[in-house]
Amino acid sequence: MADDELLLDTASEPGAALDGCAPEAERLAILQVLLDVLALPLALGARAGPLLRRICTGLVAASPAIAFAYYFILDEHADALRPEFSAGEGAPDPRIMWEDAGLLRAMARTRCPRFYRIDDPDGPAWLASAAGGAAEIVLFPFGAAPTQGVGVIGARKSGFFARVGLQPFLAFTNLGDIALTLRTMALRDPLTGLPNRALFLDRLIHARAHTRRTERLLGVALLDLDGFKLVNDRDGHAAGDAVLRQIAGTLRSFLRPGDTLARTGGDEFALLFVDVSCLADIEALCERLLTFVRQMALGPRDTPRLVITASLGLTVFPFDDSDADTLMRHADLALYAAKAAGRDQYRVHNLELEEAAREGLRQREMVKAALVENRLTLHYQPVVRLDGPVVGAEALLRLHHAERGLLTPDTFAGALDSGALASDLGRYVLEAAASRAEAWIQEGVHAPYGMPLRVAVNVSPTYLLDPAFLLDVRTILARHPHLEASALEIEITESVPVRDMVFFHETLLACRRLGLRVALDDFGTGSASLSYLQKLPAQTIKIDRGFVRDMGHDPKDYAIVSAVAHAGHLLGLEVVAEGVETREQLELLRGLGDLCVQGYAIARAMPADDFPGWCRTYEGRRERDR
Repeated sequence: MADDELLLDTASEPGAALDGCAPEAERLAILQVLLDVLALPLALGARAGPLLRRICTGLVAASPAIAFAYYFILDEHADALRPEFSAGEGAPDPRIMWEDAGLLRAMARTRCPRFYRIDDPDGPAWLASAAGGAAEIVLFPFGAAPTQGVGVIGARKSGFFARVGLQPFLAFTNLGDIALTLRTMALRDPLTGLPNRALFLDRLIHARAHTRRTERLLGVALLDLDGFKLVNDRDGHAAGDAVLRQIAGTLRSFLRPGDTLARTGGDEFALLFVDVSCLADIEALCERLLTFVRQMALGPRDTPRLVITASLGLTVFPFDDSDADTLMRHADLALYAAKAAGRDQYRVHNLELEEAAREGLRQREMVKAALVENRLTLHYQPVVRLDGPVVGAEALLRLHHAERGLLTPDTFAGALDSGALASDLGRYVLEAAASRAEAWIQEGVHAPYGMPLRVAVNVSPTYLLDPAFLLDVRTILARHPHLEASALEIEITESVPVRDMVFFHETLLACRRLGLRVALDDFGTGSASLSYLQKLPAQTIKIDRGFVRDMGHDPKDYAIVSAVAHAGHLLGLEVVAEGVETREQLELLRGLGDLCVQGYAIARAMPADDFPGWCRTYEGRRERDR
């Protein structure tokens, strides 16, 4: 005898049929619900939830004998399960604890429905609270591990399921299978099989509630692979995808029972560290995780093994007593701080990071408004050859503020390399500097031997990596036909990490082909100065002002300045010492060969209209001093 037939026999009671309701009519009504659900638009059904809800509402509406219909999704990360949706008057809201969830999973594995009378003394513990307006209940399992579901249908009077039969309802289990498959597709990353951001947030909500009840700690972390884009650039996207799958599988093995790993996009992963006793334990987990990533042997066995590091941002609930979305945002702020601090490390969210984020937003809004309202301008600081003529100037951004006066970039540095604003600012500075350089050519202000004065422009990595950058450069050069391209110098900062060195290098080479000069700013402050000289097509290096400032009383700084100057001369590069403020510094620099200098000892930055007059005064004074 089949399982459903056995269940029907045990449920039968003579005379239990509802008066006036023919079984055929009931079956047809249920069949119509099935047809209505199958007719749902694919876009609606693909979200799974609407499909399952339509089943519940349809069954209750189709038959007055059905008191309620609802379903559970069995999630191993929840300590108590509730219906995700319910329909019908007095629909129950039972709490199924782990013990009963285990029974439901066992039932789901058998794919066999279970029938219960409400007054059954052998029924599960939650049955009495689930009665609602029903006299009998049938549970229909659907799906397959790890994602399973159970549909629950309650009939108002005993004998309904015996009279109508279970077969009309079993068709809905197949729809449940489809719904959970769609749900899995919607909540899983197709490349790695890990939970995606939506499922991670759902688990975070459950874990947050559980943590509050248990008075333990919950770690919410975002992990980003450092320099992973180079893998795609070097080996192709197929190889990059294979490495991501390998990383996902390896990271899974690091997790403790109950923890969650998700892929939230690109090379970013999210983690939940649940049921932790103290902050030190979570921090130790983060340290071990970063070490674990460093030790991964990635890539095919017959190719050079990849060494990848990661940066991690962490926030801890309930120290950070925020909702799920805000916890994710705080972890992201901490991740950004870890990246900015040099990568291959973790940072924990705190009030200082939050204040820095608010200040960054304030700065961006201030600069954006100034750009729209034409309150930005450029000042120019002269660059001269030591004991020689003026060779150029560096264009320095200034912002007119109604209350604070003229602001220097130090007061809004957080906005200079920020997304689309960085490109808008860079475009403005390039155009303004090119216009001014062209005007000086037409006014007869020039460097020695009739060469045009060189105007150096700081370009942020974000703008340089913008595909529109080279188009902007070509457009600006075309707009200023009297401007020689060599009169513009692109300054890039060596200490700023670049996420795509290959594209960065190609863009600078394209600038050189267009005739622009390239300068490497703040030289000596980065982690790989000499390798930058090898990788980047620079014609000028600018020694960082920190070394110049202290070289008079710190022999190490003087040695660094001397070594950079000597290396620059050997490589045929122009060397500029920045931040020269005293005569003592000028005297020390004179012993280091042919250098250019820039700083307060020569002149402060000045408005564009003052620059030609300053040049004439400087050249006149230099002539008198000879």
